Amino acid sequence: MKKLISIGVALALLAMVVLPVGVAADIQPTSYAKIPFAIIGSFFEMIGDILGLADPILTGMNVSLPFALADAVPILNVIGNWTAGPLAWSVDMLAWGIALFADVYGALDTMFGIGYANLTDILDTMACGLRQCWQGGCFNISWNCT
Repeated sequence: MKKLISIGVALALLAMVVLPVGVAADIQPTSYAKIPFAIIGSFFEMIGDILGLADPILTGMNVSLPFALADAVPILNVIGNWTAGPLAWSVDMLAWGIALFADVYGALDTMFGIGYANLTDILDTMACGLRQCWQGGCFNISWNCT
């Protein structure tokens, strides 16, 4: 039991040192809507960093594991980068789908006089909000956002 408490205390102290460093991760979102993906991606990288740093501490405490925790670091980095990169592209696809639906609805409204003409404006505003840049110049395409 004392060994578990010692491990817990060591990991808590380690987290106090590593967490501030982990928050300043290299992952930068391109749009505001991708911030949650960047947070999750940097979380995986932070956990990988903590595991990499925990190996020498556990060795110093005479705790032996059947595998090295540092071996998980590359895997967690790949998961973090994929989450902040390709998985975050789902936001772009959602915005594209909303804008496409707005265009189709606008055409159908014009042809059949459905009503609710403001719906296209609302949908376009939603699509533009999803693509709003985190930092200047995130897209080289004109999204017709005003």
